[in-house]
Amino acid sequence: MPRSIPTAAIISHWHRLIENLETSSLEFYTAVEKAIEKRQVPDGKPSRIDWQEGGLLSAKREYLRVSRGRHSFDICAAPFGNSFFVSTWLGEPRPSPVLPTAAAVIGFMVAWNLIGSQLGMGVGLLVSVLAVVIGLGIVGVLLSESGKEVYIVVIPVVGWVFERLFRPLTYFRIDTTLMFQEAVHGAVLEVIDALTQAKGLRPLSELERKPVLREFYK
Repeated sequence: MPRSIPTAAIISHWHRLIENLETSSLEFYTAVEKAIEKRQVPDGKPSRIDWQEGGLLSAKREYLRVSRGRHSFDICAAPFGNSFFVSTWLGEPRPSPVLPTAAAVIGFMVAWNLIGSQLGMGVGLLVSVLAVVIGLGIVGVLLSESGKEVYIVVIPVVGWVFERLFRPLTYFRIDTTLMFQEAVHGAVLEVIDALTQAKGLRPLSELERKPVLREFYK
């Protein structure tokens, strides 16, 4: 299947076509990686990722991705005519719920049958549900915003309970996400400023520098 990201998972977007700027995607990505490294972003992990331009058999385009916990910051850089295009996407990509849900259902049914065979099916159901809640709490502590918690979040009902009890929306979560965005976006702007200054091109205005934020959490 082609890589895709749900529109609802996108938190912010920014793009700019810089006229008369000539450089390569590889040089731009390398410079941004160095700028990010200089900022020592906590738990920030740069990598390269291929996004398909369209459907299943379409061509792929390489992006620079910086991951931190549940969030990813994808950067596109490419020549366009005699100009150079840069875009950034801050998102919270999530895996397909099919396998996590199937595993959760099978695990719950096995536990219910084992406990029910000893205590009765009614009591076994209550104990199994309580065990799930306790287990979610333990897993929440162990994962601690590692990013792997998304495999729990996508499970129907279970993910809703997990987020409400063990990953509620807080000022701290919002602030750290915004800090991550500002750090990586700042690295991108730093590279653009260096390139435009070296070429004698017009620097970006304050308005041109600002990413467009969607409603942060619904």
